[in-house]
Amino acid sequence: MDEYKKNNHQLAISSANYVRIKKIFREFNNSQLVLKSTSKETSFNAEFEYIALSKHTGNMMLRFSNLDTTLLNSLIFEANVYHDVELCEVSRFNGYSPNQFPFEFEKFPKSVDEKSQQNRFFTEVLDMILTNDFYEKT
Repeated sequence: MDEYKKNNHQLAISSANYVRIKKIFREFNNSQLVLKSTSKETSFNAEFEYIALSKHTGNMMLRFSNLDTTLLNSLIFEANVYHDVELCEVSRFNGYSPNQFPFEFEKFPKSVDEKSQQNRFFTEVLDMILTNDFYEKT
């Protein structure tokens, strides 16, 4: 039963991320979108790249940058987009993907819920883009 709850939670996060991406990207008509936000404290950039692989699937990359800091100033998310089931899940974060095979030896092992953590963090970044005053950079 725990596995069912874990999968159900993952599907809920991926579905919510698809809705957020759809709001930002406006029906996936563009292949690139660059957004910027400037407040009194910080300046952010969000660069989206979308590649349609088929009518039902695509790959998206989000490069989110905090221009006011040198410590971890850029986060890179790579996500798989599934239009037919309306899901968007992170496949890589800053070049690291969750361990697909639990029995595989890794030089730097990751936590058991790495996939869930990456998708929740992606949710936080998308929420930040939607709730702050990001505008299209020209």
